[in-house]
Amino acid sequence: MTIRPRPAHNVTIIGGGFSGALAAIKLINAATQPLLVRIIEPRTELGRGLAYSTRQSSHLVNGPAKLFGLHPDQPDHFARWLTDYGTTWGWRDPQEADYANAFAPRWVLGLYVQAELAAAVAQAAPGVSLEHVVGEARDVWRNGDALSVALSDGRVLVADHVVLALGVFQARPRFADDPSLLQSGRYIEDPWNVQAYKAVPPEGDVALIGSGLTMLDAVVTLERRGFRGCYHVISRRGLLVQPRREVTPWRDFLAEGGLPRTVVVLLQRIRRELTAVRQSGADWQSLVAAIRPHVGALWQGADETQRHRFLRHLRPFWENAMHRSPGPSALLLEEVREAGRFIHRAARVRDLQFEPNGRVAVTLQLRGSDVRVAVTVDTVINCTGAHYEWAQAGDRPLVTNLLRRGLVRPGPLAFGIDADQHAAAIERDGAVSDQLSAIGPPLRGTRWESSTNVELLQQAIALAERLASAVPVPAETVAAA
Repeated sequence: MTIRPRPAHNVTIIGGGFSGALAAIKLINAATQPLLVRIIEPRTELGRGLAYSTRQSSHLVNGPAKLFGLHPDQPDHFARWLTDYGTTWGWRDPQEADYANAFAPRWVLGLYVQAELAAAVAQAAPGVSLEHVVGEARDVWRNGDALSVALSDGRVLVADHVVLALGVFQARPRFADDPSLLQSGRYIEDPWNVQAYKAVPPEGDVALIGSGLTMLDAVVTLERRGFRGCYHVISRRGLLVQPRREVTPWRDFLAEGGLPRTVVVLLQRIRRELTAVRQSGADWQSLVAAIRPHVGALWQGADETQRHRFLRHLRPFWENAMHRSPGPSALLLEEVREAGRFIHRAARVRDLQFEPNGRVAVTLQLRGSDVRVAVTVDTVINCTGAHYEWAQAGDRPLVTNLLRRGLVRPGPLAFGIDADQHAAAIERDGAVSDQLSAIGPPLRGTRWESSTNVELLQQAIALAERLASAVPVPAETVAAA
């Protein structure tokens, strides 16, 4: 075990994906006293994480560039960056330089985050610096008035404050228990493992379990590889990812008369407003834009019973309405559907079996009935997306150890961790930590929407202001004064 000395004052961010890099950018911007911002991330590149590590130009951000700037006072910042640097990296806006409304490749957005991190370091106040520790954090414990962070290679770092920026966990439902299937390569558990797609027969049948943005990524990947077979998409509710359209937000109807406290009243008001939207000829997506600013307050104002009701009855519809697809990807999906190569079933997967002929038998239970049907395909891809339940992240030693030591406790409904309104972690005994905070998906249980650019930017700025204000003034500066 190698213990590294503690610098004068440091904030250690565990996780160097989008949310971790954004937290570092805003903290460096806000710091006026000497401070080391340390990011622990196993990837050699910061700012990418799972979402932005893809190198496929056909994997796009799911919104126009004007929504992805990292500076609230400059909403067109990313669009201007694309104008100046997009072609430098080999990407040109297919909309003839309308960069504000362009759906950029996700890897290009990752470059933008990296560029902004470098700019923050270059413009930092004296004594403010950044360190990228390439490694995996596996444990955290109290060490006097600090925290120790153990890495998988035996190194131990000492931090004044730790920020958990762990991102989302990949959902790995146990659809496949057949060992021969798991070893065959015919079941792709990780939909972002591009190499796994090489084994997909180009003219075969593919079952996609899930019908959201992850499913769309899989379709885009296969189409770009020349796949011309048939997609069998399976989702419990029969909902399909919707294309994003440019809309003007509907009137702020939820601000009238106070926010509803029950799911029933909320649904009644939404339905009433949806009728008005339709009668006016407006796009239903304008209603989503009106609801979104209130999501955090709605979630925090609901009790546990109402939150459970939301999960059971409304969550799939909200996710479908909120997380829509980029225009170019939606057009590709529509071409596949018009070609008759897309079959969508509302059903549950009950069993997967690897057959002697090398194909996979998928047993489905159709929605609303006990009827079971069998579909035989060549490949099955898990497209169920992400999960946020920390208690079920047994493959993450850091999560297991944080819970075991009581430094955190599961958040409401077991999503993420519990935290106060300032994103400070709440420990097992109910105490609010002054050494441990979180950003992004770990706050899912306390804020619900906690993974999009809008929410992450707000969280990063608030967190940076709080942590920067706590950095002590060096003793020599006080003496000189």
